[in-house]
Amino acid sequence: MIEKLGIVTNCLAKRLDQKDSFQKLIGEFVRNKFMHIEIRDGDYLRRSDFGATLQGLETAMQFYRATEWRQICTALHHPAVHALPSLRTQDRRPIKDFSRLLQINSDVVFSYAMAHPWMRRPEKAAKEDARIIQALKIAYLLSPSKARLRLVDLEGETPWNETTVLSNLRRYQSLAPECPVNLAVENSGLPPQVILGLAVKGNIHLAYDEANNYYPDGRPLADIEIFWKHVEAHHIISVHLKQKNHAGVCARLGEGFVDVPLLLERLSDKGYQGDWLLEYRATDQPVQDAIHSRETLLSYHKQKGVNP
Repeated sequence: MIEKLGIVTNCLAKRLDQKDSFQKLIGEFVRNKFMHIEIRDGDYLRRSDFGATLQGLETAMQFYRATEWRQICTALHHPAVHALPSLRTQDRRPIKDFSRLLQINSDVVFSYAMAHPWMRRPEKAAKEDARIIQALKIAYLLSPSKARLRLVDLEGETPWNETTVLSNLRRYQSLAPECPVNLAVENSGLPPQVILGLAVKGNIHLAYDEANNYYPDGRPLADIEIFWKHVEAHHIISVHLKQKNHAGVCARLGEGFVDVPLLLERLSDKGYQGDWLLEYRATDQPVQDAIHSRETLLSYHKQKGVNP
């Protein structure tokens, strides 16, 4: 699992608010062998230097046909083989800035995530579809061959209707067909077996976070054993490694509500092959926190006598 270990970028929030460079922080993670980076959109990211790049890309994509956007994506990832199509002058800056991020290391796998009310009926369907299309195109730009978009509904506890949810998921999958992206939803607010069932019926993947299965006082949302009885490895495309205790989300893996060694064992028994993303409280030392968590994971494997 160690070679597929990475991070979710909301752990950078504190450093980015201190005006540190997003690209330099990502470069530091990559130099320390964290090769899977999920760019989690949000206010913290939009306030950063990379936020301006994202805004520029979202503006630019409106002016290129589907085939042209694909050409841009391909050319940025394979500049020695494919040339960029003709660009509008105002689009050259954000695309050049984005290309520098890709140049950190060609082996890095980027994915994209954002909060989105995927469980509710849209108030303005056209506006929602436009936002999803933007996200799909950004996800494809980040990694054309392994593009992934994770959606998390932060209001997942609100009343929901299965017909509405499945209609949403099917509609999302019909958008931007020229940019094939693996769509995933995160278990949040509801028992994981509920989200799993919707993901399976909607023909998409689950991004699993076991820490989300606990209330702030440590009580489980539901009987987690039901989830483990029904889930299969192919249902899960990504796993978030996060620890939570009574104080909230921890900065490092260790003691808390989540039995991380048991989680690792269960996923190993299922034959899980996806990535493992550390998601943790933002601090002044996010790279050191990630390294410490990796060492903790290695110690768990050593105790079990298995190959990490």
